[in-house]
Amino acid sequence: MAEKNVLRVNLDGTVYTLKGEASMERLREISYLVDKKISGIRALAPGYSSGKVAMLAALQLAEDMLTLQDEYMDLISAADIAN
Repeated sequence: MAEKNVLRVNLDGTVYTLKGEASMERLREISYLVDKKISGIRALAPGYSSGKVAMLAALQLAEDMLTLQDEYMDLISAADIAN
């Protein structure tokens, strides 16, 4: 079993402990992306609760992921057609 890395991060004023088999660099990248989404929402809606901000950030990140999946599938299809 791989060793787990541990990273403490502050997201929207709350400290979280991330644990995972991902590298420390990857854990930092993940927390940076989440913090960036939360900060963007917080700037537009400073009165929203932390829970609402977190939910909106999760929805935006899911949308980003689905968009990238669609783009990836389009690239795969285009590569298959070209061959």
